[in-house]
Amino acid sequence: MTTLTQPPAVVSARARTPADLAMDVPVADAPLLVRPEHVGGRVAWADLVRCGALVRVREDVAVRPTTEVTPAVRALCLAPLVPPRTVVGGMSAAWVHCGVPDDAVVEVVHPLGVHRPPPRHGRVARQSALLRPETVELGSVLVTTVERTAVDVACLTDPRLAAPVLRALVERAGLDARAALRVLDLRHRRTGRPRARALLTDLSAAPAPPGAGSSPGAGTAPRLP
Repeated sequence: MTTLTQPPAVVSARARTPADLAMDVPVADAPLLVRPEHVGGRVAWADLVRCGALVRVREDVAVRPTTEVTPAVRALCLAPLVPPRTVVGGMSAAWVHCGVPDDAVVEVVHPLGVHRPPPRHGRVARQSALLRPETVELGSVLVTTVERTAVDVACLTDPRLAAPVLRALVERAGLDARAALRVLDLRHRRTGRPRARALLTDLSAAPAPPGAGSSPGAGTAPRLP
Protein backbone atom coordinates (compact mmCIF):
# COMPACT_ATOMS: atom_id res chain seq x y z
CA MET A 1 0.00 0.00 0.00
CA THR A 2 1.42 3.32 -1.04
CA THR A 3 1.10 6.28 1.36
CA LEU A 4 0.96 9.66 -0.23
CA THR A 5 2.60 12.49 1.70
CA GLN A 6 1.81 16.12 1.27
CA PRO A 7 4.73 18.32 0.34
CA PRO A 8 5.60 20.87 3.02
CA ALA A 9 3.77 24.14 2.70
CA VAL A 10 5.81 26.87 1.17
CA VAL A 11 5.82 29.98 3.35
CA SER A 12 6.26 33.04 1.32
CA ALA A 13 8.92 35.36 2.70
CA ARG A 14 7.49 38.76 3.57
CA ALA A 15 9.48 41.65 2.30
CA ARG A 16 11.20 43.49 5.17
CA THR A 17 9.95 47.01 5.66
CA PRO A 18 11.97 50.02 6.86
CA ALA A 19 10.30 49.60 10.25
CA ASP A 20 11.67 46.04 10.47
CA LEU A 21 15.13 47.27 9.64
CA ALA A 22 14.87 50.05 12.22
CA MET A 23 13.92 47.55 14.94
CA ASP A 24 17.16 45.67 14.25
CA VAL A 25 19.29 48.69 15.05
CA PRO A 26 20.48 48.65 18.71
CA VAL A 27 19.57 51.86 20.50
CA ALA A 28 21.65 53.02 23.45
CA ASP A 29 19.84 53.92 26.65
CA ALA A 30 19.26 57.63 27.09
CA PRO A 31 21.91 59.15 29.39
CA LEU A 32 20.97 60.11 32.92
CA LEU A 33 22.67 63.47 32.48
CA VAL A 34 21.95 65.29 29.24
CA ARG A 35 24.66 67.61 27.93
CA PRO A 36 24.67 69.70 24.75
CA GLU A 37 26.58 67.06 22.80
CA HIS A 38 23.75 64.58 23.40
CA VAL A 39 21.13 66.74 21.67
CA GLY A 40 22.98 68.43 18.83
CA GLY A 41 24.66 71.37 20.49
CA ARG A 42 24.17 74.21 22.95
CA VAL A 43 21.39 75.93 21.05
CA ALA A 44 19.26 72.78 20.91
CA TRP A 45 20.04 72.03 24.55
CA ALA A 46 19.03 75.54 25.64
CA ASP A 47 15.79 75.29 23.66
CA LEU A 48 14.93 71.98 25.37
CA VAL A 49 15.56 73.54 28.78
CA ARG A 50 13.51 76.61 27.86
CA CYS A 51 10.49 74.57 26.81
CA GLY A 52 10.66 72.26 29.85
CA ALA A 53 11.72 69.11 28.01
CA LEU A 54 14.90 69.16 30.12
CA VAL A 55 15.55 70.47 33.64
CA ARG A 56 18.89 72.23 34.13
CA VAL A 57 20.91 71.02 37.13
CA ARG A 58 24.02 73.18 36.70
CA GLU A 59 26.02 74.83 33.95
CA ASP A 60 25.47 72.69 30.83
CA VAL A 61 24.05 69.60 32.56
CA ALA A 62 20.35 68.76 32.61
CA VAL A 63 18.06 65.81 33.32
CA ARG A 64 14.67 64.71 32.05
CA PRO A 65 11.68 66.10 34.00
CA THR A 66 10.94 62.64 35.41
CA THR A 67 14.43 62.31 36.95
CA GLU A 68 14.68 63.09 40.66
CA VAL A 69 17.62 65.43 41.34
CA THR A 70 19.32 63.66 44.25
CA PRO A 71 22.75 64.28 45.82
CA ALA A 72 24.10 61.44 43.69
CA VAL A 73 22.81 63.11 40.52
CA ARG A 74 24.35 66.43 41.54
CA ALA A 75 27.65 64.71 42.34
CA LEU A 76 27.71 63.02 38.94
CA CYS A 77 27.31 66.44 37.31
CA LEU A 78 30.72 67.35 38.78
CA ALA A 79 32.46 64.08 37.87
CA PRO A 80 34.39 65.40 34.84
CA LEU A 81 36.02 68.03 37.08
CA VAL A 82 36.96 65.68 39.95
CA PRO A 83 40.30 63.90 39.40
CA PRO A 84 40.95 60.46 40.92
CA ARG A 85 41.74 60.47 44.66
CA THR A 86 40.33 63.96 45.13
CA VAL A 87 37.13 64.86 46.94
CA VAL A 88 34.43 67.46 46.30
CA GLY A 89 34.48 69.82 49.27
CA GLY A 90 33.40 73.17 50.68
CA MET A 91 30.52 75.02 49.06
CA SER A 92 30.53 72.57 46.16
CA ALA A 93 29.91 69.71 48.59
CA ALA A 94 27.13 71.74 50.23
CA TRP A 95 25.49 72.07 46.81
CA VAL A 96 25.78 68.31 46.29
CA HIS A 97 24.21 67.51 49.65
CA CYS A 98 21.32 69.98 49.69
CA GLY A 99 21.18 71.94 46.44
CA VAL A 100 22.09 75.38 47.79
CA PRO A 101 22.98 77.83 44.99
CA ASP A 102 26.19 76.59 43.44
CA ASP A 103 29.23 78.45 42.27
CA ALA A 104 30.43 77.98 38.70
CA VAL A 105 33.81 76.92 40.15
CA VAL A 106 34.00 73.41 41.61
CA GLU A 107 36.07 73.01 44.77
CA VAL A 108 38.06 69.79 45.07
CA VAL A 109 40.20 68.70 48.01
CA HIS A 110 43.36 66.69 47.50
CA PRO A 111 44.34 64.85 50.69
CA LEU A 112 47.86 64.90 52.10
CA GLY A 113 50.11 62.77 49.92
CA VAL A 114 48.04 63.28 46.76
CA HIS A 115 49.45 65.54 44.05
CA ARG A 116 47.66 68.81 43.43
CA PRO A 117 45.43 68.48 40.35
CA PRO A 118 46.57 70.48 37.32
CA PRO A 119 44.89 73.86 36.78
CA ARG A 120 41.62 73.68 34.86
CA HIS A 121 38.93 76.18 34.06
CA GLY A 122 35.96 75.78 36.40
CA ARG A 123 37.92 74.05 39.17
CA VAL A 124 39.85 75.17 42.23
CA ALA A 125 41.91 72.77 44.35
CA ARG A 126 43.07 72.95 47.94
CA GLN A 127 44.97 70.52 50.14
CA SER A 128 43.58 69.33 53.46
CA ALA A 129 43.88 66.36 55.80
CA LEU A 130 40.89 64.05 55.35
CA LEU A 131 39.87 61.06 57.42
CA ARG A 132 38.28 58.13 55.64
CA PRO A 133 34.92 58.46 57.45
CA GLU A 134 34.80 62.12 56.39
CA THR A 135 34.09 61.19 52.78
CA VAL A 136 31.14 59.49 51.14
CA GLU A 137 30.80 58.15 47.61
CA LEU A 138 27.80 59.53 45.74
CA GLY A 139 27.34 58.04 42.30
CA SER A 140 31.00 57.53 41.44
CA VAL A 141 32.26 60.73 43.07
CA LEU A 142 33.83 61.20 46.50
CA VAL A 143 32.30 64.07 48.49
CA THR A 144 32.98 65.26 52.02
CA THR A 145 30.31 64.12 54.46
CA VAL A 146 27.63 66.53 55.62
CA GLU A 147 29.46 67.18 58.92
CA ARG A 148 32.88 67.71 57.33
CA THR A 149 31.26 69.91 54.71
CA ALA A 150 29.70 72.03 57.45
CA VAL A 151 33.09 72.42 59.17
CA ASP A 152 34.77 73.52 55.93
CA VAL A 153 32.00 75.98 55.08
CA ALA A 154 32.03 77.43 58.61
CA CYS A 155 35.83 77.80 58.63
CA LEU A 156 36.44 79.09 55.12
CA THR A 157 33.35 81.16 54.25
CA ASP A 158 32.22 84.57 55.41
CA PRO A 159 29.80 83.95 58.31
CA ARG A 160 27.03 85.93 56.60
CA LEU A 161 27.22 83.53 53.65
CA ALA A 162 27.96 80.43 55.71
CA ALA A 163 24.99 80.72 58.10
CA PRO A 164 22.19 80.10 55.54
CA VAL A 165 24.18 77.25 53.98
CA LEU A 166 24.60 75.58 57.37
CA ARG A 167 20.87 75.92 58.04
CA ALA A 168 20.15 74.34 54.66
CA LEU A 169 22.45 71.44 55.54
CA VAL A 170 20.44 70.91 58.72
CA GLU A 171 17.03 71.17 57.08
CA ARG A 172 17.71 69.32 53.82
CA ALA A 173 20.66 67.02 54.54
CA GLY A 174 20.20 66.10 58.21
CA LEU A 175 23.32 67.84 59.51
CA ASP A 176 24.02 67.10 63.17
CA ALA A 177 25.70 70.30 64.38
CA ARG A 178 27.07 68.58 67.50
CA ALA A 179 28.72 65.94 65.33
CA ALA A 180 30.20 68.72 63.20
CA LEU A 181 31.63 70.29 66.37
CA ARG A 182 33.30 66.96 67.17
CA VAL A 183 34.86 66.97 63.70
CA LEU A 184 36.10 70.52 64.34
CA ASP A 185 37.57 69.45 67.70
CA LEU A 186 39.96 67.11 65.82
CA ARG A 187 41.60 70.14 64.19
CA HIS A 188 43.12 72.43 66.79
CA ARG A 189 45.03 74.58 64.28
CA ARG A 190 42.36 74.90 61.62
CA THR A 191 42.10 78.32 59.99
CA GLY A 192 38.84 79.99 60.96
CA ARG A 193 38.25 77.63 63.87
CA PRO A 194 36.92 80.23 66.38
CA ARG A 195 34.23 81.58 64.05
CA ALA A 196 33.34 78.07 62.94
CA ARG A 197 32.86 77.02 66.54
CA ALA A 198 30.59 80.01 67.15
CA LEU A 199 28.48 79.26 64.07
CA LEU A 200 28.14 75.55 64.83
CA THR A 201 27.44 76.17 68.52
CA ASP A 202 24.59 78.53 67.62
CA LEU A 203 23.32 75.95 65.15
CA SER A 204 23.43 73.14 67.71
CA ALA A 205 21.39 75.22 70.15
CA ALA A 206 18.56 75.61 67.66
CA PRO A 207 15.82 72.93 67.63
CA ALA A 208 16.66 70.17 65.14
CA PRO A 209 14.05 69.56 62.42
CA PRO A 210 12.34 66.15 62.41
CA GLY A 211 14.47 63.45 60.80
CA ALA A 212 17.76 65.30 61.18
CA GLY A 213 20.59 62.92 61.92
CA SER A 214 24.28 62.32 61.53
CA SER A 215 26.04 61.19 58.41
CA PRO A 216 29.24 59.13 58.51
CA GLY A 217 32.35 61.08 59.34
CA ALA A 218 32.55 62.16 62.93
CA GLY A 219 35.09 59.61 64.17
CA THR A 220 38.84 59.20 64.03
CA ALA A 221 40.39 57.01 61.36
CA PRO A 222 43.47 56.79 59.09
CA ARG A 223 43.86 59.42 56.43
CA LEU A 224 42.98 58.74 52.83
CA PRO A 225 45.87 57.25 50.88
